[in-house]
Amino acid sequence: MDVSSLYTVIPHTDGIEAMRQVLSESPLYRGPPVEFVLEFLSLILYNNHFRFEDQWYLQVAGTSMGSSMAPMYANVFMYIYETQHILTPYRENIISFYRYIDDLLILWRGTLTEAHEMVNELKVLPTPIRFTANISDEKVKFLDLELSYEFNKIQYTLYTKLTDRNTLLHARSAHPIMLKNSIPKSNLQQFKPG
Repeated sequence: MDVSSLYTVIPHTDGIEAMRQVLSESPLYRGPPVEFVLEFLSLILYNNHFRFEDQWYLQVAGTSMGSSMAPMYANVFMYIYETQHILTPYRENIISFYRYIDDLLILWRGTLTEAHEMVNELKVLPTPIRFTANISDEKVKFLDLELSYEFNKIQYTLYTKLTDRNTLLHARSAHPIMLKNSIPKSNLQQFKPG
């Protein structure tokens, strides 16, 4: 399953509340006081202006995809969302659950009909979170993999999206040097067996 436009649809109040809950309940959190963090989070979210062509806009929901806090913010929000709306109500049918930001893989023990019903129930929740789902008992795509279940094992092959243009970042781009230096290694890792 994939969350449609996750970064831009998270309601500010829900995202801030999710952050409050995770920071307050985490025994590992040792950072600044929670209210201090939430104040800065609010400042970022409620003052995110962007320019499109010659117009300036205020983003009233979600967060900027280019913001350094966006992946962490989306992860925290999705952790609370999946716990409340997926893992708790459907735990008896979930064998395994994996998520990378807005991409979800659920290994399901129920029927295909029950899996479709779960997705349909998620679609009508009073939240802007919407999913697209590829439900199959043969093959599914998750991130850069196509997964299948054969010979009592999960098998995988490398999957390339149809929209992939196989382009690389130009060496003279304004991106940080560490990011540019990591590109060859990350591309070579795709070909590394197992």
